Amino acid sequence: MKWIQAQNYCRKTYTNLATVHNAQDFAELSEVIGSSGYLWFGLQPDTEAWEWSLENQDHYDEGEADFRMWNNGEPSYGISSYMACVAMLQNGNWDDQLCENLLPFYCYNKKTSSFTFVGVSKSWGDAQSHCRDHYTDLASVRNQSESQQLKAIATSTAWIGLYRNSWKWSDGSTFSFTNWFSNSPSTVVTSSCGASSSVNWVNSNCIYTRKFVCFTAVSMRKVLKVQLKTTNTAVDMEGLKENILEKFSQRLNEHSPNEEFKLRWLKEPDGKTFNKDDEKELDKSSGQDQQPTVCNQV
Repeated sequence: MKWIQAQNYCRKTYTNLATVHNAQDFAELSEVIGSSGYLWFGLQPDTEAWEWSLENQDHYDEGEADFRMWNNGEPSYGISSYMACVAMLQNGNWDDQLCENLLPFYCYNKKTSSFTFVGVSKSWGDAQSHCRDHYTDLASVRNQSESQQLKAIATSTAWIGLYRNSWKWSDGSTFSFTNWFSNSPSTVVTSSCGASSSVNWVNSNCIYTRKFVCFTAVSMRKVLKVQLKTTNTAVDMEGLKENILEKFSQRLNEHSPNEEFKLRWLKEPDGKTFNKDDEKELDKSSGQDQQPTVCNQV
């Protein structure tokens, strides 16, 4: 199947395309692949991971690194290219393009806090090198005012410093562990999807037909006994149980954002979720009796 077809199949039939977070995961994947060659797994371009060539965070006030001026329908490359670079059109809006395209470009000079339009056409990478050699870097556009400054000196579509060159996993989890083949990932821009052998990874054209590896998330069922204490005996715990469950869910999602949790209360034989403990404990700090409430949760 093509990569996107394999992804859809895995999501429908299992959990997702295979994900590799560490050496142990890769060892298990390698055992499954064996001598089958390169198979599709869950590696794909991160189409939202835009970065500025000028990485110094002191250059950006709050929110300025996320300033965008996309033209209608842009960005448009999606997973058709794992690398994409951004050019400013003469109307001031932005367009994502193949980084190998030859365009003029804008450089930024930190010493003079000014922009320069360079009319020589270069690839984005060569333009970046030119700006770093002769100025500070390719231009970052942090706000509407700077956008107007560039627009005022433009004579054609030109590169700015925004680009993406990142990967992510099909299930949305963080990409950190890598095992690329020598000289991979390939700079062939259409090689946008990840394939793994039992030895290493390559990036390949997503429309190629390959075998693929899915994974199934292991689901665990746990029953926890939770004790709640309140100083107000008039509180209707049964009426608050959904709110309490929502709080539990929020804390779990904050702690493990890439995991999926389903919580529900278990009822006692009498049909209630909460039952008061027979033993009252004295709150030594306040001198008040506390009413522990025992419940079951899964």
